[in-house]
Amino acid sequence: MGEGAAISHQSAAVLHGLPSWGLDLARVHLTKSVGRVRSDRALQVHRSPLEPDDVREVLGLCLTSPARAIVETTCGSSYEVGVVLADAALREGLVTSDQLIAIAKRFECWAGSPAARTAVAFADGLSESVGESRLRVLMANEGLPRPQLQVEIRDSAGQLLGRVDFLVMQKLIVEFDGVQKYDSAEVIVAEKWREDRLRELGYSFARVGWADLDRPRETSKRLRWLLARSIAA
Repeated sequence: MGEGAAISHQSAAVLHGLPSWGLDLARVHLTKSVGRVRSDRALQVHRSPLEPDDVREVLGLCLTSPARAIVETTCGSSYEVGVVLADAALREGLVTSDQLIAIAKRFECWAGSPAARTAVAFADGLSESVGESRLRVLMANEGLPRPQLQVEIRDSAGQLLGRVDFLVMQKLIVEFDGVQKYDSAEVIVAEKWREDRLRELGYSFARVGWADLDRPRETSKRLRWLLARSIAA
């Protein structure tokens, strides 16, 4: 790597333990502040100043910090990728919102910086998975009301019935269904009991899966219809 160099962008993001969803990992990304810059089929080299706070050591490797890696990656990929990364980093305590916003502002002249600034402003550490982060983006892009995240719902006696992924306008519960959490008959029965009790309290339910995320128009139309029906009930 040489002096004044650090693994960066999506390569640093995955080494920090962040999700690889949507990332192009065909080449290793490296940022150098000094010296010769040459990329090849295996290595993409970027030229940019590296401040002391920009660099972390992980597994004996010099990486750009989690906050910088997220902003770098978002500038070269997409807003949705940025939200997924920023949500995960906030959830794991790798960054603070202020750190993300400061880094995004610092690199506001970079190509792709508007996507990075918008993504870090929208990020929320309460999002618990890639699917939930992508669903938040879908709902916002389609103009649906902004949901509350990880809401605890109790019955009249104060008994906790469950914590739901999203609650929209205090009426519609939206759950991202990753399927893998239903690994036994007991779990399925418990989930059905939970859902029945929540419906008894007047909530409507919507489940969204991976395939629905790739059909944003149809998915948002269904959620909007369910929300309107719940409000009218």
